[in-house]
Amino acid sequence: MNISATPRDNRSGKRDDARARLLEALRRNGSQSRATIGRLLGMSPSSISGLTSKLIEEGLLEDIGTDSADPQTGPGRPGALIGFNPGRGLIIGLWVGLDRIALHLADFAGSTLALAEDSVALSRLSPEALVATLAASIAAFRLKHAPTGEVLAIAVAFQGFVDREQGVVTWSPVTPHADLPLAEALREATGLMVVIDNDASAMAHAILIAEKELRSGVTACVMIGDGVGLGVFIDGEPLRGRRGGGIEFGHIPLDPDGPQCRCGSRGCVESYLADYALLRDAMAITAFAEPIRHLYPGEREMQALAARADEGERAIVGLIENAGRVLSQGVATLIHLFQPRAIVFCGPGMRAWPHLERGLSDGLKRYAIPGLARDVSLSARPFRAEMMTRGIVLSVLGEIDRTL
Repeated sequence: MNISATPRDNRSGKRDDARARLLEALRRNGSQSRATIGRLLGMSPSSISGLTSKLIEEGLLEDIGTDSADPQTGPGRPGALIGFNPGRGLIIGLWVGLDRIALHLADFAGSTLALAEDSVALSRLSPEALVATLAASIAAFRLKHAPTGEVLAIAVAFQGFVDREQGVVTWSPVTPHADLPLAEALREATGLMVVIDNDASAMAHAILIAEKELRSGVTACVMIGDGVGLGVFIDGEPLRGRRGGGIEFGHIPLDPDGPQCRCGSRGCVESYLADYALLRDAMAITAFAEPIRHLYPGEREMQALAARADEGERAIVGLIENAGRVLSQGVATLIHLFQPRAIVFCGPGMRAWPHLERGLSDGLKRYAIPGLARDVSLSARPFRAEMMTRGIVLSVLGEIDRTL
């Protein structure tokens, strides 16, 4: 019985591989000369020339100027830079957090064209109403900023447990509804390709694209805010679970009799460290000028809490430093498991970073193996919602490259 398909042209397979590698190199490193691309990929000048010419003909790439700093082009012969053709299409990024969203319009080169943020009451909506609300926000944003442009995809960064392969929000504090097939529902509502990922993974991707030095070895990005998330990259590639999910660092259990976590368990990292946990504990030990009548704080309440710590209020300083010591237990586990080169802390929780850092440093002396902890660079990045939407946009552009 003959079960073989038409024999694959091995040369075609090699060309496809070279094409994918070239596009990926440009996504990661930005516009480059042909000579630089050749050195990055270990390809001959003739191969690079033929491949880039083909991609320019297809409208994916374009010549965008000269690289006078390229030493391989010789004196007086600056090399032509090759980059993505921004007019090839548009992509819309969407971050969905706890009763707030951020939108991001980018061209095919990944350049930002428009940004928007809004407070939207999502937590009490039915699944159908949630999808309709997000689709309406996307449509209004598109109408305002790209009424005639071709949108290639919607890239969604969602807070919570996300099954990237299936496009399902398994669990999220944003909505009480589990196993929400958000990608399929938004695809039906918008008529566009939709890719969904965890917001911490998206933030980590944006940081690594922006900071090339973090792409060698293991880098971990811990995002702190409404919840606590983690993205781990090994030599610039994301470490993902079986269904493409991120690492649920915030739900590492530390104490079975600890505080209640939103996931249903007790004593998770998040239950000590997330915004709602800090506000809960602050309300138990100190007075507030304005009563807090809801479970989940907004940015105004958290900025006010951080300001009180900055002013030296001992109870609040002690509370946040203790949260940093709890964080150190999870970070010590991270160091022992992955021995990362760098750990970057990011997210809205960086508003209180000086106080968190003191507790973190103190706790690591107790919980981490000294020889391992000394080798890890710890640093923080200020929060911008744009980083999450940019991260998911750039990640999905890479996926689109493989389909064109």
